Amino acid sequence: MNKASKIPVFLLCFSMMNIGASAARAGEYTNVIDAFDKDNGDPFDLNIRIGYERFQEKGDITRETRNGTAAKDDYYPTYRFGTYKHVQNILNLGMDVGLFRDVMLKFDVPVILSDDRSVSKRVGFASHSPAYFGENLKSPQRSGVDQLVTGLWWSILDQSRVAEYPTFTAFVEGRFAVGKPLEAACVGNLQRSKCDGDAGGISRNMNQVRLGLRFSKRYGLMEPFMGIDGMFGFYKDTDLTLGSNALNTMPPVEGTFDFGLELVPWEVPSDDRRFIIVVGGGATYHSEGRTYTPLFDALGTSNYFHNREVTGVEVNPADLNDDGITDGVHNDLKNSQEFRAMEAWNGMTDIENYAELFGRLDLAIQPAKYVKFKIGFKAGHQTQHFITKTDQCPLGGVKDGVCVKYNPGHRPQLDEPGTRFRAEKTFVWSLLFDAIAQF
Repeated sequence: MNKASKIPVFLLCFSMMNIGASAARAGEYTNVIDAFDKDNGDPFDLNIRIGYERFQEKGDITRETRNGTAAKDDYYPTYRFGTYKHVQNILNLGMDVGLFRDVMLKFDVPVILSDDRSVSKRVGFASHSPAYFGENLKSPQRSGVDQLVTGLWWSILDQSRVAEYPTFTAFVEGRFAVGKPLEAACVGNLQRSKCDGDAGGISRNMNQVRLGLRFSKRYGLMEPFMGIDGMFGFYKDTDLTLGSNALNTMPPVEGTFDFGLELVPWEVPSDDRRFIIVVGGGATYHSEGRTYTPLFDALGTSNYFHNREVTGVEVNPADLNDDGITDGVHNDLKNSQEFRAMEAWNGMTDIENYAELFGRLDLAIQPAKYVKFKIGFKAGHQTQHFITKTDQCPLGGVKDGVCVKYNPGHRPQLDEPGTRFRAEKTFVWSLLFDAIAQF
């Protein structure tokens, strides 16, 4: 190494030592604003956030076929039914309010400017008689507010106060459903009356709770971080549970582990100015549950699944045993809560558990004390999973080999081995821009 090349290395090491010696600010990942803080003479902190996010999910839909020998555990060969695409443009409005020391209250209002969903069929049910779906599997454009988010964040440990400590943050958030509930709808005039241009709502009609822990530790120009969180919820309306015999009445539970590294190549601590690069990744686990799938609009507006499975029981006696339950059970169901739930079936299905692996890259710049800008990109891949997997009988519903209780969400043409639909090769990405005013 020549003399000239040693100078930049020396300067870099000196700058890292100099920054590490001072009280390190919490990074973007674990940062919590404070209030009534005697240590820095700051009586009150307030952040106002406005941002734009574009979200896109795209993948293949395959279907099992019984044209061949079943694989192990009743997994049949599949063929490609088509591709699906889901695109959202979102205006994110938010506010952070410092409460006391390292505790803050957080509010978020994601306004969905547009929500577009479509399924492009390759081969499928158009030739089936009667047709399962119409030719047009495009959903109307939706917009509105799905949920309001509020949360409490607390930095239990803060490296900026005690340099030897890491920054350790805990949070709890509530997500509350607002707006018109999501209903199956489609564009065109090929299926039920739901294809009349009505957007069908935007809210998934669920309340959720999210809990999490976050850790980070600043070392010179670098701050590694990691975190874990979980989210669970429930649907507000009981009619979505499809009666007392439904196996799954809850949306999937989600658990996320993520990690990464924040780099601070430029910083002027005295003026609260800095530039940050964030590189990270992680995985999210989605449990089995009942939810809205890429086929939700198509299934919920299908004449076949809404009418034939219900009124067909009375009109076509020959079809009574198509789903494997006895005539007597069918007759008992006609005036039951479960039968009415069958009639009101809306296209939601039980899905198989799956994982989503993702990576992220964020850039943040704070050119002055009261202003910060962020741009972020996140991309992920979902493992393949069944999106129609509603079992026929609830636990304890089989007697002498016969289903004596009927799960009203079950459709044999969708849920039996050899007929199920699956999501495969699903790629998800989002792009985010944020502007933050800091007071």
